[in-house]
Amino acid sequence: MRIAMFTNTFAPLVGGIEKSVATFAEDLRALGNEVLTVTLQQDDDDRTEPGTLRLPALPRFAGGPYACPLPGAVGLDRALDEFRPEVLHAHQPFLLGDSAYRHAVRRGLPLVFTNHTLYERYADRTFLGEFAGLERAARKLAVVYANRCEAVIAPTQSIADILHGQGVTPDIAVVPTGIDVDRFARGDGAAFRQRHGIPADAFVAGHLGRLIPAKNVGFLAGAVAEFLRREPRGWALFCGEGQSVDEIREAFRAAGVEERLIMLGVLAPAEIADAYAAMDVFAFASLTDTQGIVLLEAMAAGTPVMALRATGPQDLVVDGVSGRLLDPRVTGDEFAQGLVEESRIDDRTPLREAARRRAGAFDRRACAEQLVEVYESARRRLLATERPSEPAESVLDEFQRRVEAEWELFAGRAAILRALLPSRGFPEIGGA
Repeated sequence: MRIAMFTNTFAPLVGGIEKSVATFAEDLRALGNEVLTVTLQQDDDDRTEPGTLRLPALPRFAGGPYACPLPGAVGLDRALDEFRPEVLHAHQPFLLGDSAYRHAVRRGLPLVFTNHTLYERYADRTFLGEFAGLERAARKLAVVYANRCEAVIAPTQSIADILHGQGVTPDIAVVPTGIDVDRFARGDGAAFRQRHGIPADAFVAGHLGRLIPAKNVGFLAGAVAEFLRREPRGWALFCGEGQSVDEIREAFRAAGVEERLIMLGVLAPAEIADAYAAMDVFAFASLTDTQGIVLLEAMAAGTPVMALRATGPQDLVVDGVSGRLLDPRVTGDEFAQGLVEESRIDDRTPLREAARRRAGAFDRRACAEQLVEVYESARRRLLATERPSEPAESVLDEFQRRVEAEWELFAGRAAILRALLPSRGFPEIGGA
């Protein structure tokens, strides 16, 4: 099967969507499929990886790390003509998601959409949060897009339930991003500790991922710093980059425990498994994740998780078995006390073994096989809904399909526009 994946974000950016797309592309190829990844050029990066098309884009749009495509999508038509895709797979409902939708309609191909993000949960954590009604509009945009697709994918069951409740009507397949279980099981935690000056007998609360406000790492840093203040054996390990780096450092400085904080930035791939293995508990406080691949990676390394009970963690972590889930309303002090209690468990072997077993259920090849089944189902669904056209009407039919596609895209964007305008002194447009 030939699959074209459309994603606004990809390497060198590091995050859950980027990792998911790269993992599935690699595993789909290993299963005998052909994959073309359509993405945007980042900064002045002129990468030309095989199987990847990078479209011209405006880098660091609106001051963020993400790019915005330039008008025209130069080279996309030709690339798709040459590749001859059988399925188009969009990973966002906007920007290149628009391109995926247009080409699906134009070429008569099934469109699959993975809802990686609950966009409304991010609205109040960005400059857009000041706009009235954006949460509702962002949710509507994703739902409108999903309802025009032949198949919709959620990374976890809790996200599928939310999407159904928001009005997504197609069947939603739950297909998590898998991990290389064996790779993370081979981490050398003792060697990692020695390289970075962490005592062998320390109890390490660690975290790896993007260090940004949307991941609630400010709360997490305060809680872990308080844990170190209460527990002399406690150490903290934070791996990653983002806007919250200075906030994290300040939290440990204010608690007087900065000498037991290790911050390493983005790790080389060869060090990641070792870092997980060096941790005694993986601390996670995000309330916005739809899966949380890092949780699976940590558990595959034998590291139990302590997280807030929210979408993502509640689907992956078995409370009291492979980790611990706390009420999302806990205070930082209560999270810190949970870490203290974890540090006083004499024998953590059962927790570590249970974490490994849980992670084993998310082997990446098995997840890729599930994705292939979704593609095949989407193709069958499109064939079942197509009606043969008379040759004399084919040109008119194609024109009508294109107009309908553009109208649907316009309707979704209009919802965003209506959310933005009132807060800028413009009158409401139409009804509610």
